[in-house]
Amino acid sequence: MSFREPARAADEPGSPVDFPPVANGIDYLVSVVDLLKGEQGAVSPRQLKYAVLHLQAATEVLLKYRLFLEHWTLVLQNLDVTRASKNKKMTRDFFDSGDVISCTPQETVERLRSVVGLDISDREQEQILDLAKLRNALQHYALTDRKGIIESRIAEVLDFLIRFLDDSLLPKLEPAHRDEVTDDMENIRYGLTRIRSFVQQRMERLKDQLVSHEGHTLQCPDCRQWALLAGNPSSCLFCPATTDPQLTAWNYAGNILRLPWRSPPPTNDQFSQPSTPPVDPCPDCGAETLVRGALTAAAPERPTSFCFSCATAFTDLCEICSQPFRAVDEQSVCGNCLSLGSED
Repeated sequence: MSFREPARAADEPGSPVDFPPVANGIDYLVSVVDLLKGEQGAVSPRQLKYAVLHLQAATEVLLKYRLFLEHWTLVLQNLDVTRASKNKKMTRDFFDSGDVISCTPQETVERLRSVVGLDISDREQEQILDLAKLRNALQHYALTDRKGIIESRIAEVLDFLIRFLDDSLLPKLEPAHRDEVTDDMENIRYGLTRIRSFVQQRMERLKDQLVSHEGHTLQCPDCRQWALLAGNPSSCLFCPATTDPQLTAWNYAGNILRLPWRSPPPTNDQFSQPSTPPVDPCPDCGAETLVRGALTAAAPERPTSFCFSCATAFTDLCEICSQPFRAVDEQSVCGNCLSLGSED
């Protein structure tokens, strides 16, 4: 059965302009789907640009409206500040007039989790904040996309927003208001299926290229697909990205594993010392591109210490110093600790 788009009053010339918050957010999502309707590979850069802008607008409107339903003050960044009258306390009249400074994307998600109690995972929070960064880069600076990254990110956030609407927002509306957006939600679900299909079909085409490289295939820190071939240089077959192994290791540790950057011990220096990325020297090649806890396509459930330079996974840890090493036979201690022991 083919999908047929329903007629929308918002698209009819002469119809009244009426976009209450939920309908407004969903209308942005309809626009995202419309922009990405082209056949595979036929979506233009301009369509991708506006898809990002409209998806971020939809995310902001819908998440903040759920805060508003809990209490209108949760939408505010600061109760003491209005836009036009810095010395006046915020009131509901100011709020209704739009004279407000609203909370940031990060504050929005954190309040939905901690105050409202919504089930938003760490990974979903990261996806929402990554979209906000993508939108800011596009709006204020510049955006250069390697093929596939934007579609992949859009599919992630659309997935989340549909679940959010179904579980946390639409049930809060009056039945008549829910009925008003039923057709649009059907359109959005259909569009998400097509975007998911684009991602899945591209990954399916790459399967033969990746199958013989599972031992050094990891999740790409840019597009999030399992298509990154580690080595010197590293390259993603989905994006495609070709990157210095050190930069890839840093991005993987930060964007995929979300490992915090390390800071050196406090000193008496006047200026604070810069933090260092969560990587270690490789016991084989010596490059500082070893990431602990990495997951490869060969063993996606078993964390390993992986070097992004020589593309080597180390599953053994020295029982004395806890450093990764390549064990020989029943060996449980690395060469350095063995040599130190023999000196004693």
